[in-house]
Amino acid sequence: MAHSLRLITYLVPSHPVEMYECIAHFLEEELKVSVTLVYESRDPIDLYNDDRPDPFCLKEVDIGFLSPTQYLKMKTAKKIELLPITPVFVHPKNMEQKPGYFADVIVHTDVGKTVKSFLDLRGCNWGYTGDNSLSSSVTIQKLLRTNGENSSFFGNTIKTGNHLLTVEKVQDKQVIAAAVDSTAFYNYKNVLHKDADDITVLDSVGALPPYAIVCGKYLNGDLKSRIVGALLKATITRSWKVQFERFGLIKFVENSNDAYTELEFDGPLDGNGLSSIYY
Repeated sequence: MAHSLRLITYLVPSHPVEMYECIAHFLEEELKVSVTLVYESRDPIDLYNDDRPDPFCLKEVDIGFLSPTQYLKMKTAKKIELLPITPVFVHPKNMEQKPGYFADVIVHTDVGKTVKSFLDLRGCNWGYTGDNSLSSSVTIQKLLRTNGENSSFFGNTIKTGNHLLTVEKVQDKQVIAAAVDSTAFYNYKNVLHKDADDITVLDSVGALPPYAIVCGKYLNGDLKSRIVGALLKATITRSWKVQFERFGLIKFVENSNDAYTELEFDGPLDGNGLSSIYY
């Protein structure tokens, strides 16, 4: 294997690292290149600045897996480009198997009899991953605005750090409700095999823009094309299809910057999360 490919994901631990290992192993086998994977659990939106450039600026990695908000932030450095490919995940609201994911609004089953809609959550303790999280914070801020509400709608808000901890906060009744990344919640139940019988999905908001797969602008053009071509066919072979489906990953499809236009023009990320929304 004469060439190497360096992958980084910013979606762990909310997503299982095994899913990105699966992608790495697939690319290694398909492209006949040596593939390495690293993960950064800290949010790149807050992590990188002029004094600490991101690893694409330093040419330390080649391919990255990002949330939509992370992608919009990191592309401002002009060192990455969007690969025209994204995964599609299983979800009850995604019967047409389109790209994107959902914000699953979850509650403990004990309150299921009294809470029938999002507006019934007024005054409750609310859990969320972080201020920059599209599924747990940004989308909920937009939902509150749509209903003429602001952060005072909730009695208290608790920032957890990742989606898995958010689910656990609901299970432990430290919060009444929360919104979580639907892919993270699926894998919480099906890969981590956590008991989630005490969790009810009240609603699912979305679909949200898809996860972004990016590359450094310095990556060889032929290699970029081979990566995209390989992923488009990743689930054709039964053995790989079974491995990817374990994570709820149905297939890979085409993606473009058009998918992020609405989110980009919603306004810049100003760091004001659910704990400090002003209208």
